[in-house]
Amino acid sequence: MPVDPLEILALNLIIILAAGFISGAFCRFYHLSTIVGYLVVGAIIGNGGLQILQAENHDLKHLAEMGALFLLFSIGTEISWEELKHVGPWILIAGFIQLIAVSVPASFLFVLIGIPWQGAALLGAAVALSSTVLVFRALHELNVASSPAGLRSVGILLFQDMAIVPLMLAVPLLAATGKNSSFEFIRLAIVSLLFVTTIPVLAYVTRRFALPLFSLLRSRELLLLFALALLGGGCFVAHMLGLPAAFGAFGAGLILGGNRFTQQVDALTLPFRESFAAVFFISLGGLLDIQSLLRDPMLVLIGFPLIIAVKTLGAGLALRLSGMKWKVALLMGLGVSQVGELSFLLLSEGMEAELINGSHYNQMLVLAIGTMILTPSLIKWGVRKLGDEPELHTKKEEKPIEARERIREAVIIGVGPVARQVASRIETSGAEVRFIDLNSVNTYPLVQAGFRAVTGDATKRKTLEEAEIAHANLALVAVPDDEASVQIVKSIRAMNRHCTILARCRYQRNRERLHLVGADYVTDEESQTALMLIGMIEKLAESESF
Repeated sequence: MPVDPLEILALNLIIILAAGFISGAFCRFYHLSTIVGYLVVGAIIGNGGLQILQAENHDLKHLAEMGALFLLFSIGTEISWEELKHVGPWILIAGFIQLIAVSVPASFLFVLIGIPWQGAALLGAAVALSSTVLVFRALHELNVASSPAGLRSVGILLFQDMAIVPLMLAVPLLAATGKNSSFEFIRLAIVSLLFVTTIPVLAYVTRRFALPLFSLLRSRELLLLFALALLGGGCFVAHMLGLPAAFGAFGAGLILGGNRFTQQVDALTLPFRESFAAVFFISLGGLLDIQSLLRDPMLVLIGFPLIIAVKTLGAGLALRLSGMKWKVALLMGLGVSQVGELSFLLLSEGMEAELINGSHYNQMLVLAIGTMILTPSLIKWGVRKLGDEPELHTKKEEKPIEARERIREAVIIGVGPVARQVASRIETSGAEVRFIDLNSVNTYPLVQAGFRAVTGDATKRKTLEEAEIAHANLALVAVPDDEASVQIVKSIRAMNRHCTILARCRYQRNRERLHLVGADYVTDEESQTALMLIGMIEKLAESESF
């Protein structure tokens, strides 16, 4: 009786998801990278390992590609235009130099071992890409992501994430031969330019018209459907224009990124992204041929240290030219010395275009998995060796607290217990205090007491104008929603360049964002709570009864 291909595909999918659950639980328990776990378990159950999967690898190709598209979509949503402005010079300088300093010598080495220059250029570009997910997570765990050295490393990673799109566009150009190559280059350049120019326009339309509609409807389901439709539409349009679908996925992420709905979209699409990502990385691991690795041990003995050395020197040079000392540059460069997950997208396109063969792909897979496994340990070792270097210290405040002028008019946004106490202190100095709150229950008692209080959404320019924010020389943003705080501070700074802005946020990670959009001084609840708890513990420790 013939076996239904759909049943085989379903069985393979069940096996992959079960293996992903087991490896994910193992990695979470032992604080390891889940991506590395997916790749390793894929190698174990794949055709080069235990051969548990019942069909050829291409049966799961489309599902794996969906994982790659969701990955690029999430990267696009995580890119903030304010953060790009903050690390812009480091992206342009360090990112570009790292890409060139690694890809050129790597391509030359591939040519020396007999690979045609087109395939060597593709492999060199793939080697230059690092793992954004692994490095970013490791830097955050070590509390150095917001340090000068950490920000420059993040700048390199962001440049690589954005560079994957033009690199994938270059694949058909490398594969083209003869007269068609020039025409294809011009056509792709024009189409790509037109596609890119529509992204900021669509981002503005979405932020101006679509997102206010979701605020009115208050429906998570509709927001999810809109995000998925935008992702699918971007991929479809890119495919129809002859561009990689990954280009459309990344563009869709950029359209939805950098607004107060971004985190909600990310949370809603998380189950889809993680599920498809597990299929993607486990399928990639399943392509690994462990037997060929055992037959060619020199690949490990020479390839691993060679790639780590080339990438460390390339990143170190880039960081040094961006202002870091050589010691800091090289040790931080060691953290981006792995071959990243986006390299597989580039290599997959290269295989389809016949620029590289299965053997080259398998060898790169071995090197990538090995370097990704080593990454967390390398970053921890590098940070430990740097010790108390100033470049690893996170700057908490942009400037010391000092008065520009006497407080004349203050606007308090968010009428809560904290804001009331601050307002009382301001009022005693003789300043005029005005209030803004979304809830009329909070503003009504203030109006009865003789204060000027505006009921409305402070993220709207009209509400701020009604509170005469342009005449205030002090603004206190004390709303409980960090995303709304970012939008409010950004609007206040655009309407009043000389106003001193104080902001409160819930989470420490949002302090930098508020500074970037214009807040002068920021305090966060997490840090204050930690200080209070530490003080309590110290008092208990001093107590004899403890």
